Amino acid sequence: MQSEPEATLSEDDPLFHVRIPEGQIFGPVPLREIDQWVLEGRIDNECELREVASEIWKKSSHYYPILALPQEVGSGIPFHQVHKTNNQAVYCFPHRGAASLMFAIAGLMGFCPVFSVAAWSMAYADLEGIEQERVDPSGRTMLTWAHNLGMIGSIGSMILFLAFLMVAMLVKLL
Repeated sequence: MQSEPEATLSEDDPLFHVRIPEGQIFGPVPLREIDQWVLEGRIDNECELREVASEIWKKSSHYYPILALPQEVGSGIPFHQVHKTNNQAVYCFPHRGAASLMFAIAGLMGFCPVFSVAAWSMAYADLEGIEQERVDPSGRTMLTWAHNLGMIGSIGSMILFLAFLMVAMLVKLL
């Protein structure tokens, strides 16, 4: 938490000292840097802050009320505990909507039925990831189209294959 002097420090920014529970004191640092430390999770409810001009230490929750929230928040189900989340985006993987849609269209056009199966499975996996907040939700519409077109292409290819197989068997019998 050691602060480095910034050349762009304006005179309007209040300076603070930060005291962590172990007793170590950091600062003076500008409030916007402390904001960043809070977002990074480096400051919790046990830390104390004081302005440079003051001698009174105040709990960090005085300046950042979100730090006063309990660590675990109930979900309504008595046997399930949900941890509070950070202020950052929850998803961590990009969606594969464009690739899935291209595979679905290629499978529908008859290039190779395997593309339809690939599109169907990729889109299904990404839609499940969106529901679990692991995948970027911005591609939900594209993934839904890829899922449906991949399913249609896969089932259609299977029906065509079975139809050709039955025709071949009938021709062989005659």
